[in-house]
Amino acid sequence: MSAKKDYITCWKQPCVDVAGSEWSEKNPNGVGISVRMGTQSGVTDDQIKTVLTRDFKKVGLTNIKFFFEQNDAPAAGIAFHVRGGTEGLFFIDNVREQVAGIARRAANTNPVFQ
Repeated sequence: MSAKKDYITCWKQPCVDVAGSEWSEKNPNGVGISVRMGTQSGVTDDQIKTVLTRDFKKVGLTNIKFFFEQNDAPAAGIAFHVRGGTEGLFFIDNVREQVAGIARRAANTNPVFQ
């Protein structure tokens, strides 16, 4: 599962947060995943995409879209976007424990949350 095609650039910084939020507004029961790859990240972009895709599938959510950009900070940061909102900037060591809660928010079909 290659992440190379998921890299974006834009004039608004951080690009991935803008793109993730915009995508999630148009896909209210999906999750945009913005990834700022660090210069010294211990994992690759492909590993991040593979693991998070698998984790979301385990909790029943397949409507996800990744947005990657290269960051100048040492560590990678990951944020989730649901209905135009942004949750986090999580690091590799604690991002996976957020998946179930984020998936529940995206799957909520209550009209109040649409």
